Amino acid sequence: MTEVVLTVNNPVGLHARPAKVFVETVRAYKSTVTIQNLSRPQTKEVPVTAFNLLQIGVRQGHQIRLRASGEDAAEVIAALTKLVEENFGE
Repeated sequence: MTEVVLTVNNPVGLHARPAKVFVETVRAYKSTVTIQNLSRPQTKEVPVTAFNLLQIGVRQGHQIRLRASGEDAAEVIAALTKLVEENFGE
């Protein structure tokens, strides 16, 4: 298992368009990826889906934990880290 904790700096957080890009990135890999919004303690770790990303309510400044397991876990975590650090291309 590979995991990382990241801070979302995108001004509007993880809204619909970034969520779509996030899910598409995950789908390009074979590993299973989960996400948890650490800034909202009541949220649970959930599989990465468009619905789940919108449900956990990630806003600017929130910390998220990503976990991946599978043959390309390190690669998918690296791709998602880059996506978050580049503000989802916005």
